[in-house]
Amino acid sequence: MKTVQYIFSTLLAACSLCACLKDGDIITTSGPQIVELSGSGDVVIDKNTPDGLALTLNWTDNSRLTSSDERVQLPIGTTVNTLQFSASSDFAAPLEMLTESGTVSMQFTAADLNSLVGRVGLPSDVASSLFIRMRSVLSNNTSPMYSNVYTIQVTPYSIDMTVGFVLDAGRVDTGLTLHSPNSDGIYRGFLGVTGWYNWWLLEGNGVLWGNVGDDGGGKPFVISSNDQHWNFWFPGPSGCYYTVVNTIRQEWTALHIPSLSVSGDLSGEMTYDRKTNKWSLSSSATSAGSAVIRISGTGRQYNSQTGTDDSSALDTPVAFAVEGDKLVLGTVPSDITVNIPVAGEVTLSLDLADPQDWKCEVKEGSDTPVEVQKILYVLGNDDTWNYDQYLTLYDEDNLCYAAAVNFNCSWGYYFSKEYQGWDHINQDPGTTEWKLILDGTDENNIPGPGKGLYVTIASLGWMSYWYGMSDPISSVSCTGFNDNWDLIDMSAVPDQVGVYTASVTATSDTPWGVQVLLNGSWDNMFGTYLDGSLRWSKKQDGNPLGWEVGKTYTFTVDLCKCTYSLTQ
Repeated sequence: MKTVQYIFSTLLAACSLCACLKDGDIITTSGPQIVELSGSGDVVIDKNTPDGLALTLNWTDNSRLTSSDERVQLPIGTTVNTLQFSASSDFAAPLEMLTESGTVSMQFTAADLNSLVGRVGLPSDVASSLFIRMRSVLSNNTSPMYSNVYTIQVTPYSIDMTVGFVLDAGRVDTGLTLHSPNSDGIYRGFLGVTGWYNWWLLEGNGVLWGNVGDDGGGKPFVISSNDQHWNFWFPGPSGCYYTVVNTIRQEWTALHIPSLSVSGDLSGEMTYDRKTNKWSLSSSATSAGSAVIRISGTGRQYNSQTGTDDSSALDTPVAFAVEGDKLVLGTVPSDITVNIPVAGEVTLSLDLADPQDWKCEVKEGSDTPVEVQKILYVLGNDDTWNYDQYLTLYDEDNLCYAAAVNFNCSWGYYFSKEYQGWDHINQDPGTTEWKLILDGTDENNIPGPGKGLYVTIASLGWMSYWYGMSDPISSVSCTGFNDNWDLIDMSAVPDQVGVYTASVTATSDTPWGVQVLLNGSWDNMFGTYLDGSLRWSKKQDGNPLGWEVGKTYTFTVDLCKCTYSLTQ
């Protein structure tokens, strides 16, 4: 639209210039012409041929403007045409679709048309009137012109609107879903996510929902389905979130549940496994049979008023109850009856993976989730084998580890998961790619990248390794303090490989965290986390650990240990 305004302004300037050539001349334009809209007729949409052609719309060309002076040449394609679709003849709340400049037709597949009429509000499996017209306008400050209203009968096929599909940042289906039991556009469920997880929600009718695209910020829980929207993003804490996407009110909420307690015949603090979206409690049962328990906790609610600010999140009671034969979420716990299969070691589990069927049950044996290891040892990088160098976990989903490693090796190196263990994670000899294999031998060591300090990355999820940069680290800088993104050069500390410092004065908050850039590149960075750690390619919003306005600090980073500190 800005382009159209610019062209229109240019047109007016040209007209003014021509008018100056002869006093008294006033040059006018006809404005956009009313188009005649037609189409291919009534449609019964066939769900068995989603890619088949269902509807063609045609309209007359109104891209050529005329003026009162034939000497003035007007640009072609300045008129903006927008198709409007409505379930009512008054077009009270039309769905709009911008057409490309210069086009005079548009085609819709069965899937596209079914999605469109679903958004308009036409009921499924019955013939209903769809009203279509063209809105034409030359610029924002001119009155629109409307075509004839073209009316057709459309019979859509039914779509399952009870399921909302969670897509990742790249719009790939994750297999996770939210549930809308009333098919009313309100989707609910529990999601296990990492901090700042990016995602989209896809409805059954093909509508993709994300965060409203607002460069001014401040609206992380306001949602949109237009082409300019961004993906959703969760707040910083990792873990279990009760997630509600309300497409009617165009907002979403995230209730973070950091812990759950069990009381009654079994008692204790439950442990959450993010990957399986399951809470569990290992316990010792005195006898088999029915048992009565209660499950409750306190969550932290993030919404359109709080944003993703942890300090603004609202303490919210969380509890589970039974209604009929269904487990439900509420604020006051009630009795839940479970069956204990045997006396002795048992595991109580609260499975939240299926948003349509939460389960609470007890099984025999212990089933405590295995905690993901936080470091991966590097041995042989400088011809020593003393377990003092390691990579730090930064991507739990794919088990990715990274750190700066000082290389000067003669025989190559390998990774090890255990301290003083004999597991050898080496280069896979069966491929020329940078693949890893757990072979437990001294063979197939990984060749060093060269002499110097290199960012080294390994993934036990993908069983591969690589380097953050092709060159060793030659300079380090930091940015983001006081919300100022100018680069501050850091100095290497003598005799401490990978340790760098800089002096910083706290004059205001540092709301978006700090980035530590390597070799002056924004693509190669460690970010600060609120627990005093550094993580490759990621950062956590909020003041770094120890930050207090009015004080001057020495900011110290250890790129090998992936830590930072602020000391006065």
